[in-house]
Amino acid sequence: MNKGKSLTLFGLFDIDTVETIEIPILQRDYAQGRKEQGEVRTLFLNSLFQALKNDTESRQPLDLDFVYGNFEEGQSKVFSVLDGQQRLTTLYLLHWYLAIQHDYIEEFRSRFVTDEHRSRFTYKTRPSTTEFFDALTSKDIKLSNTVISNQIKNSQWFYLSWQQDPTVQACLNMLDAIQALFSESEIDLYDRITNTSNPYITFQFLDLQSFGLSDELYIKMNARGKPLTIFENFKAKLEQKIKSFEGPWPKYSLPFNKKASGYDYFIHKVDTDWADLFWPYRNICSDDNTFDDELMNFIRLVIAYQYLIDHQDSPNDLQRNSGELFGRNGRLETITLSQYEKLGCLNKGFIVRLISFLDLIYRGGLVDNEIHSYLERDYHYSEHKTFKSVLKNDASYDDKLRFYAFYSYVSKSSFDTELNDWLRVVFNLTENTIINTADEFYKAFFAIENLCQSDKPILEHLADDIEISAFTGAQVLEEKIKAHLLLKSDEWRDLIINAEQHSFLRGQIGCILNFAEILLYYRKHGHCNWAVEKDTEYLGRFKRYSNAIQSVFDQIASSSSSIDYLWERAVLSKGVYFTEWTGNRYSLLSTRLTKNNIKRDHSWKRLLRIHAGGSGTNMESRQEFVKAVIDDPLFNCDDLQTSLTAICSDALESSDIDTWRKAFIQHKELMAYCNQGFIEKSFHEFILLNESQRNHYHCEFYTKALELELCENKSLLEPFSRLRYEPVKSREDSAYVLLSGFEYDGQQYQIEVYKLGNCFDIRVKGDDLENAPDILKSLLEKAGFELSGFSIPILGHHKYFGEKNQQSIDDVKIKLHTLCSSLRDISDE
Repeated sequence: MNKGKSLTLFGLFDIDTVETIEIPILQRDYAQGRKEQGEVRTLFLNSLFQALKNDTESRQPLDLDFVYGNFEEGQSKVFSVLDGQQRLTTLYLLHWYLAIQHDYIEEFRSRFVTDEHRSRFTYKTRPSTTEFFDALTSKDIKLSNTVISNQIKNSQWFYLSWQQDPTVQACLNMLDAIQALFSESEIDLYDRITNTSNPYITFQFLDLQSFGLSDELYIKMNARGKPLTIFENFKAKLEQKIKSFEGPWPKYSLPFNKKASGYDYFIHKVDTDWADLFWPYRNICSDDNTFDDELMNFIRLVIAYQYLIDHQDSPNDLQRNSGELFGRNGRLETITLSQYEKLGCLNKGFIVRLISFLDLIYRGGLVDNEIHSYLERDYHYSEHKTFKSVLKNDASYDDKLRFYAFYSYVSKSSFDTELNDWLRVVFNLTENTIINTADEFYKAFFAIENLCQSDKPILEHLADDIEISAFTGAQVLEEKIKAHLLLKSDEWRDLIINAEQHSFLRGQIGCILNFAEILLYYRKHGHCNWAVEKDTEYLGRFKRYSNAIQSVFDQIASSSSSIDYLWERAVLSKGVYFTEWTGNRYSLLSTRLTKNNIKRDHSWKRLLRIHAGGSGTNMESRQEFVKAVIDDPLFNCDDLQTSLTAICSDALESSDIDTWRKAFIQHKELMAYCNQGFIEKSFHEFILLNESQRNHYHCEFYTKALELELCENKSLLEPFSRLRYEPVKSREDSAYVLLSGFEYDGQQYQIEVYKLGNCFDIRVKGDDLENAPDILKSLLEKAGFELSGFSIPILGHHKYFGEKNQQSIDDVKIKLHTLCSSLRDISDE
């Protein structure tokens, strides 16, 4: 044997040189077949499979690197393997399987099995392993549709005890993997794998003794190494992949190579400049003091971007494979290199994009131990914050879109004004479009990618009335109108940017465009090229409504409760502004809570959105109620709370406002009860929801309003000493007002008030009203109450006196006050 001779496994078993290959006791069990080694196994088998399939004239054999070992002392033809155990075992199992598959088992045995039916490839680690290899190679087996490991285990010659041997278990797993990959191939792969004259798979055979090295020295050297991390394995395989790409690369330059290939550029940069770039961020994702996980998260995101671009016209592929890439809620999945290869992700386009993004971020080095910023201000895009989110793999869908949009645009133009305009538009579109699913993300991504490809600056592009899909149509329309205004003058630019950057509006200012009648002009003309003398008028209106809206939402930024819901009550005085939720449920827009609210688009931002046509809900008619408040002569930005109070007080004097609206305007507590801002209103009932559904406590609107009004003068309710409201938690029960604490002639009495349909149901109850004193029964009958219900004492049910003729809150109040006055009279006698 010569030093480092290139051989096939078939060629190694030359009868005059090697009789047996033996895995010595000092080696570990066969690991490549372990279940947890699926990635390693899949990658290796794929490499073997592709090498055997390739029959082109220019092909080169797949080289599996060095196999080290010694010939056993005293046994000159027994080769003891010190490095290469995993590869050789897999190769041996593959030879056996292909021999069975293509009917070469006798040829296989003549080369790999002794006349004594002993396998010429064996393990000394355990007797059971040796016995398994002997039996496997000498016993007959016929392949079927059954999983091959089950076939083997069900064979008469297979001992159940062998299943306890880790190497046997691993061999069975490997054979299943080989079967899954190779079983469908109709090519005679055994003939190819045993070809020694023009080999398909080789390794470099090395006898350590020929170098004067002892196996002890080699073992000591090998034991000092640490296992490669997931990233190091990925990086090594990725570099091999890059090296295989043919054709021209973009122009890459290195200090020592002005015309570097993509491969040369990548392998140099990833261990130098880019390593320096990620070093300060090494513990963002984990505390192992390496940046492996952080860089892997970055690479995964670029892979996902490229996959989307490559499959833009293949929606079925996107739907089928989205889970593998994005997992749940947009968090990138930690999938394996082989899975990426299966999806076709690791192509040249991905490498070019990866290099581009890394170079753009590196930008000549760090500044104060952070990435070198392109932007002076970070309102529309935070370079540092977003980069850290990407490395940590907790970037939202919006972050992922903005990250891509930023570096994609920088790659073509880092000119300040154009870049800032681009980022402003991307921010506005993503901020004001709800993107909660992978499908929504894909569509938004494609829209940004298409916009980025334009040769024009983004404002000119928008002013051309281009079609933009995926984002909320109202926001797209708004951006087109604002593009005309921004291109018009710096004065318009300053006003628009000021309004957009308000903490509540955040890019959505459609209502201001509507109130200032700019929206109306644009819809009529398709542009904003009004006469010069009209510009001052439009600027004035825009400024006025912008100041008003900003003042209002400054006041109620954290909660409308801070000013007793005066804003909502004032708008309600102009009309019913509520937004629909589901069924008969509506939102009062009275809370800043995000639960079931903002995230589902039930906020003032929804109502203040302009209409873009199509089937979307048109809120502009309800926006008129907001405009009416601002246009009210009593409205004053500088003294908002006082002016809104005056508007509400004025409304309570009006005869044109519904009774229920007046109740809302009069009683702040009705809105305060709706913790998430939702009500349920239909023709036959009106419910105040404490949360978002009826499986939580809820009140009936009119009886709750009645309770609040009764509380204003409790003395009129005597002889009842207690007043409280009884909410309920299901649709089957009815909430009611309860008066209690009245005792007469040794019995306790109470009044319950319900709202059923158009009328109130007033019920006077006691333990035994049928046998109540005649004076009490007579009083109730004269007041219009009738004895009703059923008496089942054992169940606690008794008849009560009921009255159902009152239709308004005022009628009920009069009825109760009159009744209580009569009851006070008989109590005093």
